[in-house]
Amino acid sequence: MPDVLSRLADQQYAWADHDALLLDDRYRTRHLPLLTDRFRAPLGPDPGPGEYWPPARSLVVPLPDPRPEPFLSALAASSLANLVWWRGLDLRADRVHATLVHASDQPRTLDAPIDLIVRGPWIGQFNTGRIYLPVEPADEAAALVVQQPLLAGYLQLTADVTGIAYTELRDLIATYQPLRLPVRVTHLRVLETMDDLALRSRILH
Repeated sequence: MPDVLSRLADQQYAWADHDALLLDDRYRTRHLPLLTDRFRAPLGPDPGPGEYWPPARSLVVPLPDPRPEPFLSALAASSLANLVWWRGLDLRADRVHATLVHASDQPRTLDAPIDLIVRGPWIGQFNTGRIYLPVEPADEAAALVVQQPLLAGYLQLTADVTGIAYTELRDLIATYQPLRLPVRVTHLRVLETMDDLALRSRILH
């Protein structure tokens, strides 16, 4: 099976071509306004900043929070620490997922649990500012379900990354990207959400 990182290589942020990581327009409008501790009501037709109505539905692979501790510890000890929305780790601990089919409300069952590998941190050319964890099948049985590279959004940056912080981020990504964290998935779910971080969301099936 092809390595998920090699399959995503042409979508990864081109670190050598830049001297800063600038949040793109989509991230600024759909992610950045969500990075607050404000009260969030249940789903309803009252979207706040960065939210939308009607909600979007997708078939997702729910992931037990993989907690890439070596990376998180190094990130917390770096000059980048104050640019990370750490509160999101707690708010999203039970919502970590990779989207299998966008814009789908069709449930699907698994005949048996599947084993996946969650890789270390990855930043792409789209939604720049979000740190993802790529997900790949651990064996042929899982590959029948996960047939394309999957990304689980994990951490959010709160501002552009420049100067020494940019160099540190680039090096941290390169150092910890080879991490391999095994997880077992027992079911797929249809997720309905009002925002791209699933902070106002619910499981339909």
